[in-house]
Amino acid sequence: MTEPQTRGKTVKTAGNAAVARVPQGHEQALQLGVPNYMRVAEAIRHAVIDGQFEDGQRLTTLELAKLYGLSLAPIREALNHLSAEGIVLLHPKRGAIVRSISIDFLAEIYEVRLGLIPYLDGQRAGIATSATVQELLAIEEHYEAAANRGDWPESIARNIELHRTMLAIRPNQEAVQILARHHGLLKALRNRYGFSLARPGQVIQEHRQLIDAFRRNDGDEAFKFSAIHLRNSCEELMALIGSGTLSE
Repeated sequence: MTEPQTRGKTVKTAGNAAVARVPQGHEQALQLGVPNYMRVAEAIRHAVIDGQFEDGQRLTTLELAKLYGLSLAPIREALNHLSAEGIVLLHPKRGAIVRSISIDFLAEIYEVRLGLIPYLDGQRAGIATSATVQELLAIEEHYEAAANRGDWPESIARNIELHRTMLAIRPNQEAVQILARHHGLLKALRNRYGFSLARPGQVIQEHRQLIDAFRRNDGDEAFKFSAIHLRNSCEELMALIGSGTLSE
């Protein structure tokens, strides 16, 4: 993977790069229909990404409970959840300390994903049935329709559905748990920074190549195209973040 020039810097706010942004901020994260701790975790995650909670800032359960209008129990559960993601560090008697979301941190996340996802896709492509391939094609059509009309929340959701359907061909719960650890963070970053103008078209091509490898039960090609897709996604997201206003 190409080493980005902005490694080691901390994400603060987006810059003026030409991107197709998703109009969603942390203040919209407290949505109905999900457990309180998940809603709070999403809100805090967005606040960290937006720089409203800064690197090294101490967050107490009492302050967060007052901020979000909730009891202490869901606040504690949310902080435990974010600690597992690596977004906050928990210290006895000190509460939670915000951890900077640096380019180095993201590079480490993607290094793990590059080591795992292409292998899983290659193994599953070899046993994919025609019915599964048709399901993947149907999901991809929904993704392309959403991307072509600029509906980024929907396209992100369909992209997640596509890759989860591939992994579900032969479930691996250990792998799912590893990949799920940073799912919320990566989704929030994509919502925050959007996509470059060229990326949706590239994703469509990469998806089609990957699905075709599944259709042919070609595990080697699926491994190759999965790695290309993931590496391009990583480099594009880092470039968008690097074009923003960063702090050392």
